[in-house]
Amino acid sequence: VKPNRQVQIVEYGGLKLLIPLTRSVDQEVQRLTAHALANLSVNANNQKLMAGEGAIPCLIDLLESPLDLIQRQAAKSLANLGVNADNKQIIANFGAIPKLIQLAAAAQINVRIEAIAALANLAVNDNNEMEIVQCGGLVPIVQSLELAATGLQRQQGKSERDITLLEELATQTARSLRNLSVNGKQ
Repeated sequence: VKPNRQVQIVEYGGLKLLIPLTRSVDQEVQRLTAHALANLSVNANNQKLMAGEGAIPCLIDLLESPLDLIQRQAAKSLANLGVNADNKQIIANFGAIPKLIQLAAAAQINVRIEAIAALANLAVNDNNEMEIVQCGGLVPIVQSLELAATGLQRQQGKSERDITLLEELATQTARSLRNLSVNGKQ
């Protein structure tokens, strides 16, 4: 992802054109749109613009797609958008936390990684941290950590890609648990 290209795409109106495509009936259009939004959401300025343009509720809707590729890109977009302090509460207010918790237990490790990364970013907000815990978010996060730890202990016969995925899952679960253990209100 080229940072200057992320800015150019938004300057040329790409964001305003992409967001409505999340509602397409064509799942391939949804997947590619979610992927494009995930790429654009890496840029800090775009994170604010995307929230202002209504991308957050559209991405949250895509979390319920039957296709794991769409779920993954939508969760990745929300993880990136959740880096922005203002977006953390907006994302929670639109009901993303329970949906992300559900995806944290997905069969596909790629989906789990992105959902847990999103939860980790959202947890850097006391209200969100409490909501994640109250909605049962610790269970799938700890289960994912166990899956990663067990898989990494038994590396024999696993592909390099599988090992990389397990390492990323371990990283995101550990980061998520770190962020969830900070709140003094609980």
